[in-house]
Amino acid sequence: MSTDLSAIDLATLNAAQGVIVAAIRQQCCQWEQDSADAVADGRLSNAVMIEHWAFAAEILASKVGSEFACLFGRAVDARLNWSSVTRSVEEQMLDVLAVEVASAQSEPLLPCP
Repeated sequence: MSTDLSAIDLATLNAAQGVIVAAIRQQCCQWEQDSADAVADGRLSNAVMIEHWAFAAEILASKVGSEFACLFGRAVDARLNWSSVTRSVEEQMLDVLAVEVASAQSEPLLPCP
């Protein structure tokens, strides 16, 4: 399946990454709290299982973030198309500026409270 990566909206891509990774990390935090509660209640086997879920969720969040970053890079490469001689320097500089603005839209991820 071929996709025109140059047509991907970079700001939307950044927003999607932020929302998805934050949701996974929030679930990770919930599982960490659930695990601590299970320990406090003496349910040690449940605590270990839930802690494993939290660990897996953290790995998943990192993997999703990494894949979004790769997709962002591929979209930037497709958009800038540095090998094209038909694009003016002004067009390429405008694209660079658009990438910088889009990447600045990303919200920092906060650790668990």
